[in-house]
Amino acid sequence: MKKTLLGLWIIVALGFVKNVNAQGTKIQILNANTFELEQRGQFKVKKLIGDVGLKQDNTILYCDSAYLFDETNFVEAYNHVHIVHNDSVHFYGDVLKYDGQKKVARLEKNVSMIDNQSSLTSNELEFDLQQNKASYFNGGKLLSGANVLTSKIGYYFTSTKELFFKRNVLLVSPEFTMTTDTLKYQTVSKNATYYINSVIISDMDTIYCSSGTYNTERQSGLLKSRVKIVSKETTLIADTVIYDRKNKYSKAIGNIILIDTLNKTTVFGGVAELFGQLNYSYVTLNPIVVSLVDNDSMMISADTIYTYQKSKKAGSKELLKAYPHVKIYKSDLQSVCDSLVYNKSDSMMILYKSPILWSDVNQITGDTILFYINNRKLDSMDIIGNSFVVSQETKIHYNKIKGRLMTAHFKNQKINSIYVKGNGQSVYYAKEDSAFIGVNVIDCSEMKFRFFNGKISTAQFITEPDAVFYAMNEMKPEELRIKGFRWLLKLRPKRFILKSSKM
Repeated sequence: MKKTLLGLWIIVALGFVKNVNAQGTKIQILNANTFELEQRGQFKVKKLIGDVGLKQDNTILYCDSAYLFDETNFVEAYNHVHIVHNDSVHFYGDVLKYDGQKKVARLEKNVSMIDNQSSLTSNELEFDLQQNKASYFNGGKLLSGANVLTSKIGYYFTSTKELFFKRNVLLVSPEFTMTTDTLKYQTVSKNATYYINSVIISDMDTIYCSSGTYNTERQSGLLKSRVKIVSKETTLIADTVIYDRKNKYSKAIGNIILIDTLNKTTVFGGVAELFGQLNYSYVTLNPIVVSLVDNDSMMISADTIYTYQKSKKAGSKELLKAYPHVKIYKSDLQSVCDSLVYNKSDSMMILYKSPILWSDVNQITGDTILFYINNRKLDSMDIIGNSFVVSQETKIHYNKIKGRLMTAHFKNQKINSIYVKGNGQSVYYAKEDSAFIGVNVIDCSEMKFRFFNGKISTAQFITEPDAVFYAMNEMKPEELRIKGFRWLLKLRPKRFILKSSKM
């Protein structure tokens, strides 16, 4: 039986609308070109064809045709299905099955959802009007500004503009891509919160982390649960990182490992800040920097370690500063001082403020010590001001060399020679067949000593020496002291323990 549009409004007026049952408001018929009544089993069905409009509360449905089950408050709609919810969210699809009792809509085929923040497409979509929750379980895509998000499973809460994505999640923006397995996304703030191992890739770097929040517009966020950031020349690893990609800034906290692949150094510590635009960074809380010298690891510790990239050009070498309470450990060389500067462009390391250095059995002190490193090998060093070299022969006998300036050269990682210039003094014990035969006491403004296995083997006195040779028991050791002599073995550093070892 066919009726006109006027007839439909008569039916509506007679009570097919605005009846409230126990679960949901009755679905109202707003419009249809034709209307038929059909019997499906025990239910009577209204068949609506052409420009169909239905309404329930704040939700309006448009479609080409629909079946309305009054008794169960259920609708099947077909072709050009369009739902408007709360005047703000629009749903489109080819097929709709809507349960008016539970207020749950299920759309199929060519499905899309659009609001003022984003659009979502899928083959199937379920929308819970009471929870304002859209769900898909077999793949979907969200467009939010310049961001595109895809996943196997997704939930969108339209009132809070929050989405939850699960399984094979991919976020693509013009500047980066993110892959993860679980992600929460806020379409207004553009915050992406991830909970399982994630990877963020850009032209500048690649980030690996287990959880955190990342703002896709500002490209900044809080990265947590053992973070790894890899760029062309550096790798940063830490428990937590506050990250700002646009400003090239990072603050890393907890078990830090900072690897410089260009300069072949690794820094460990508790807290670090990296200022990429200033080409500057620092590491504190028990920092240790490890670099390769003589095919051996040289470790430097201090209260704080600073690095400066001397130029913004790619491949530029860095300047390293450490202070205070500096310690250096290498298997064949150790040192302590107040502060250190390592200029890698000219391979020079400077130790300031009462430096003490140990090489084999030799203790070296001065006002300032300069190291020269050539092809990652110790080449030579200058000891400037109050230069002093001491080695212990017995519990009470010490070899001593003192001068205003000393230059030492290394060979095979050991001191090979020392040249003394200005106010030279020396006391060294002579041996014959491994037995002490006496002690040489010499004053000479210029002297040169050669070493074998870390000990003095020969001595050359260049300008008018004042030399005395004493038999072993002729002079007491304390009578052979040179002013400024100190034996500081207790300060010699032991091998460092790297606490920040988690990769």
